[in-house]
Amino acid sequence: MRIYQFDDVDSPQNTTEAKSDPIIPAGEEDGEGEAELERWLNETPEAILDEPILLFARQPSLSTGIPDLLGLDRYGNVVVVELKRGDSGSGSASEASIISQPQLYAQSLDRYDYNDLDNLYSEYRGKEWSVQDVVGEHSSLLTAFNAFFETDAKPWELNQTQRLVIVAESITGQTRDSARWLRDRGLDIQCVEVQRFQFPSGRSGFGAVTVIDYDESRSQLSAPSKPGDRVFTTNVFTRAFPDIQGLLSVQSIDPVLGNLSTNYPYLETRAETHPDSIRYALRVNPYDDQEIKVAIDSSGNDSGAVESLRKHSSKFECRGFTVSSRTSMRIIVDTWDIECIKDLRDDAFIHRVAERYAELVKIGHQVLST
Repeated sequence: MRIYQFDDVDSPQNTTEAKSDPIIPAGEEDGEGEAELERWLNETPEAILDEPILLFARQPSLSTGIPDLLGLDRYGNVVVVELKRGDSGSGSASEASIISQPQLYAQSLDRYDYNDLDNLYSEYRGKEWSVQDVVGEHSSLLTAFNAFFETDAKPWELNQTQRLVIVAESITGQTRDSARWLRDRGLDIQCVEVQRFQFPSGRSGFGAVTVIDYDESRSQLSAPSKPGDRVFTTNVFTRAFPDIQGLLSVQSIDPVLGNLSTNYPYLETRAETHPDSIRYALRVNPYDDQEIKVAIDSSGNDSGAVESLRKHSSKFECRGFTVSSRTSMRIIVDTWDIECIKDLRDDAFIHRVAERYAELVKIGHQVLST
C-alpha cells in the first residue's frame, strides 16, 4: 500500500510519498499495541470495509472469548472484526488462531437473539469512547440500525448470519491462503490491511485495502427465514438431549440438528431401525401466532412411517399428544400458547417443553423402531 500527498493542490503533478508509520508494540517505549488500531477503527468504522458498518460492541465478553469489534451490515448480519497489530500471524496470535478465533466468536453469536445483541449495544453506548452519531442518538440497537440504514427491519431480522473480518497491518501469505480456502467453502470471511502513514505536512493518517473479499450478494439473504428464537431452541434441545441421546444413536447433537436459525428447528435420528424421513421438530413462533409446538414430521413420501404413527395413535393420545390427519408436518403435536418473549426465558417453561419433547422422541422411537 503506497499513499502520496500532492505537494501543491493547484499543481498535482508533483507528489511526495507518505512514510509508513507502523504501530509501536505495546511492550516498547511509547508503545501503542493493538489498542491503537482498535481505536482507529472504532472511531472510523467506514474504513473497515467498502460498505457501511454500524458498530454496536467493543471488547464484549462472549462465552468463547472477547472479540475486538462487532458491527451490523445493511442486511442485519453480524460482522465480527478481529484486529492484529503487525503481521496477521505474529506475536500472541498464531496463523491458526487468527483464523479460528473469530470463528469461535461467530459460534457464540449465532445463538444470540435480538435482546442479547441489544444488551451488548447498551453496554457499548455506556462506555467512555467515541461512537457513531446514530449510536449516541438512539437508545436501542433496532432504532439505531433502522435510522443508520434507512430501513424498517424487525428484531428477528438481525443476526441471521455472521461475517468474519480479519484486520492487520499486513496480512501474511498463509493467512490469505487459509482465508481463501474457507471463503471458497462458504465461510463469509474477508481480510483487510490497515496501515498508518506520516505525511510530509506532518499530519498522520491511515489507509485500508481489502485483500481477501467476496461478492456482496453473498451477504444478502434472498428472503429471511421465518423468525424463531435460537436461545430458547438451544436451551430446549440442550436439556432434552441427554435423555434421548442413546435413542438418537449419536455422540453429540450437532450431526442431527437442523434449521437452528429458523422457527422450525428439528432433530433427526441415526437409529438403524428408525425411518430416516421422520423428524422431531420444535416449532417456535413467538412473533406471529405466539405458539410453541413439539411435533413429529415426515420429510419425505414415506407413507409407511406415517401409517405406523397413526396405527399407534393411542400411545400418543393417552399421553396428551394430538394426532392429526396431516401427512407431512405436525402429524403428532403438542402446543403451548405464550404471551411474550419473556416466557421463553422462564426456566420452568423451558424445562417443561424439554421434558415434553424428550417424551415425544421416546414414544416415536418406541413406535417406529420396532
